[in-house]
Amino acid sequence: MVKRMRNSGVVWIGGLLLIILTVVSSCDTDIDINAENREVPIVYCVLDISDSVQFLKLNKTYLLEQAALENPPHRDSMYFVGNIDIVLERWEGNKPVEIITFYPSTDISKDDGFFPSDDNIVYKADTRILSNTVYHLNIYVEDKERILHSEITTVGKLLVIDPIDLPQRVVSLNTGINYTTRWKPVSNAGIYQVVVRFHYKEIIDGNIQDLNFEWPQSFTSPISNVDYLSKDISGARFYHILSDEIPVKNGLSRQVSDIDILILSGGMELKYYIESTAPADGALMERPVYTNIVNGLGIFSSVATKEVNGLSLASTTIDSIAYGQITKDLLFLDHKELRNDDGE
Repeated sequence: MVKRMRNSGVVWIGGLLLIILTVVSSCDTDIDINAENREVPIVYCVLDISDSVQFLKLNKTYLLEQAALENPPHRDSMYFVGNIDIVLERWEGNKPVEIITFYPSTDISKDDGFFPSDDNIVYKADTRILSNTVYHLNIYVEDKERILHSEITTVGKLLVIDPIDLPQRVVSLNTGINYTTRWKPVSNAGIYQVVVRFHYKEIIDGNIQDLNFEWPQSFTSPISNVDYLSKDISGARFYHILSDEIPVKNGLSRQVSDIDILILSGGMELKYYIESTAPADGALMERPVYTNIVNGLGIFSSVATKEVNGLSLASTTIDSIAYGQITKDLLFLDHKELRNDDGE
């Protein structure tokens, strides 16, 4: 259950979390789900200290053989019935000081596919999460006959060194010229990722459509005893990504708008989960998927995200997009045409 951008082969943490919430978990081959004919709960909850809303996904394992007979599976093949209580506790010292309750929600749409066509059930809590704080997750299913438990210490706050959101700041991405992002190490983090979001406009017969796509970079691991961490964004690779992600069309023009740079930090639990779901090399046997859920499967972790939005691309980069061999067929305007189009 990982998300890779088309043609990039790179897992994106944000996309992974969205898939966790929108795709119903299927059968699990690492455990004997036939034993005593009892389903195994699957929990996914990644607390986001950068957001005011938290989500949790709760499903149960099911047999593909059984599901194939139902086509699509019945709702009770995927979800637990009876009362379900989901409680998040914030701890200080050796006791809880805040109790947060998750409630059922259909705010997140479900992916189409083989699964039931009903609303996608997730659990939602309207709350801010504190950094560097111990949280306990308790889930009571089957009228409290079963209790699932996990606990974590959330990641610290994320401080970006570069890029800085300053007026007239431009980013150069040209062949042979990389752009380096920098940020302070985050406490309790086990994995980092930089994502570039590219914004552009398509103009067809005077109609303007704002579009964007996201380009995730490969993961960065923590390093001890350093003042900052960094990631190079490849200038050469940038043009291949544009060519892969933006289709060639006739009868239009395109304009570069700007880019956003996102830096994400994830807890150690998320690092272990992503590593366990990565494709195995060579003839190695499939690895068991990491879980830190007591009496169930899944993951409980935390993330922090920092975005620097609206960064302008250098005129040399805009011209390279317009006239470069790799991207010239995408019909982007050069920087002078952009100025004229803006009435400058």
